[in-house]
Amino acid sequence: MRILGIHSRGFEARANERAIAGTAELEDDQRSIIVEVDCLVVYISVEKSDGENTQSVAVQLAENIASRARKLSVEKIILYPYVHLTEQPARPMIAQRALSEVVRALPDGLSVLVVPFGWYKSFSLHCAGHPLSEWSARFEPKADVSSETRKNIYRPQSDRSPSEFVRWICVDLDGRDYEITPDNFKDSAIFRKPGNQYSLLKQLVKNELIGAADRVDGSIPKHIKYMQSHELIDYCDVSEKGHLKWYPRGLLIHQLFTDYARNLAHAWGAMEMKNPILIKGNTNVVGELMGEFHERDYQVDGGRGICYLRYASDPLGLPFMQNVRFSRHQSPLRVYEETNCFRNELEGEVSGLKRVRHFLMTDMHAGCASEPQARREFEQLSVEFAGLMNDFIAGDRWVLGWEGTIEFYEQYRDFLIGIGKQVKVPAFFKLMNNMSHYYAMKNEYQSIAEDGSNIQVSTVQWDVKDGPRFDIGYTDEHGDKKPCPVIIHASSFGSIERTVCTLLENIAIDEKRGERPMLPYWLSPTQVRYVPVSAAYNDICVDLASLVADFPARCDVDDRNETVGKKVRNAEKEWVPYVIVVGERESSGDKYTVRVRKPRAQTQMSLAELQTELSAKQGTLPYRPLPTHRLASANPIYYG
Repeated sequence: MRILGIHSRGFEARANERAIAGTAELEDDQRSIIVEVDCLVVYISVEKSDGENTQSVAVQLAENIASRARKLSVEKIILYPYVHLTEQPARPMIAQRALSEVVRALPDGLSVLVVPFGWYKSFSLHCAGHPLSEWSARFEPKADVSSETRKNIYRPQSDRSPSEFVRWICVDLDGRDYEITPDNFKDSAIFRKPGNQYSLLKQLVKNELIGAADRVDGSIPKHIKYMQSHELIDYCDVSEKGHLKWYPRGLLIHQLFTDYARNLAHAWGAMEMKNPILIKGNTNVVGELMGEFHERDYQVDGGRGICYLRYASDPLGLPFMQNVRFSRHQSPLRVYEETNCFRNELEGEVSGLKRVRHFLMTDMHAGCASEPQARREFEQLSVEFAGLMNDFIAGDRWVLGWEGTIEFYEQYRDFLIGIGKQVKVPAFFKLMNNMSHYYAMKNEYQSIAEDGSNIQVSTVQWDVKDGPRFDIGYTDEHGDKKPCPVIIHASSFGSIERTVCTLLENIAIDEKRGERPMLPYWLSPTQVRYVPVSAAYNDICVDLASLVADFPARCDVDDRNETVGKKVRNAEKEWVPYVIVVGERESSGDKYTVRVRKPRAQTQMSLAELQTELSAKQGTLPYRPLPTHRLASANPIYYG
């Protein structure tokens, strides 16, 4: 990385025309930068070799700038992408990423502006003309930077740029709004309202404005204990941390969630698609999107140039939509994709299912021909996703977070607050002056975990950039292509991994409150277990299990050579919803003693009555057969 720095008495620049195809269009007020105070203008050329470790050169430059700013008592920094200082420029994607990392590595006390990337620009400055007013330097990639420095570069968005959000609003169940600040939010009247939902909202606000507290006892999150002890999911020794292996029971839950997401998308009217997981490094418009998303890339070099593993659905989902021809009458264009995603998260941030490096997203997009159409899509999906949270993910332990611009909030205030009233949860809005991503507004369905941290599951987003950027549009009545003014992004489960994390963390809260921990019936790997009192009744239990499997229900038989008491206790430890002990009386009659886990009960049922109850429990939710052997004695031990 090569730089030229100038201490200037003010600075002006204007982006005139695009220099790189695919660079995002700028509004007129975004093209000009006018600074009327002393500033450091730093012209930056990112070089090919910087791609080996962009973090390293970013940190070196940030330290250089910070040192110069302290010496000169300057707080305003202008970062100017300037390719003309090198003969070996990096690809646009690498350059944008390096610039983003410089911004993130600079101390919070500095005010930073970045001149638009990929544009021909005019500029003027007034060099201060003293011995320290001009300097140049070159920074080369080092082997690595310290883990502490990496944490500083890659802090969460709310931590690394607290000034990005300038207004914060809480909204109660009646739709009344409460302006708060990071300094006074604890005293807001909304948190004096009765009800657990307001306690959850206060915890979310605290986490977002101050930060979630670390576990003081160093204990392992409950969902990790559950996922291992119940042989659902585990770490994989032959892969890197954050890439998990799924045991048969856990894979069943994964598949049932994806079945549900797919059914929901089809009912919504979406067409399912599938795209590659590799992104070419020289694809400018996709590179711009990736740089804007501020995520951590996995690089792949097969000898034909650097590629990137897909971090989300958008980088290939949107180009897919770009090439689809549809008319205004066929809009919105709805598509759905289950996407394997990869994010190179920091070592210290990877934790269980909450933050992983490989995950599956259930993504939905709608290319809309008008804003009223977009509002209908946004509202429909928001209400649909609230049902997921209420019915089997978090119960009543979630609130609605929002993030967007002040302008959008003021324009659509009643609409946005109305969604919160409709789904019957309080909400927290974080608002900024200008868009920092592709969306003008998004919501996030936030569950509060057993340790007080928040976990995002579903989201719906209002995208105003990617229609023009990717040339996604509809054909009007004259045959002309018009860009979609809004593209709705949505994810029913966010990622399957984080959804399972949320589910297990809410089960931990149930257990902490003295309730019996249990998966929802439709997600239970074993839904019914027969327990023979001795080996003499194994065959009849196998016959009964076959009948129950035809209901359908996932039914197995504990034929192991253990006492009845131990078999029943094992079923309780495995959270089996229905346990039926079979002995002499049951084998000769038509009624069976059924132990129901939740609500705890023991009752007499015939097979027909059992079928009626199980069918009511299952309803129309997705079903898959038993993932393990019918006989418990045939199943290996996967964990412990």
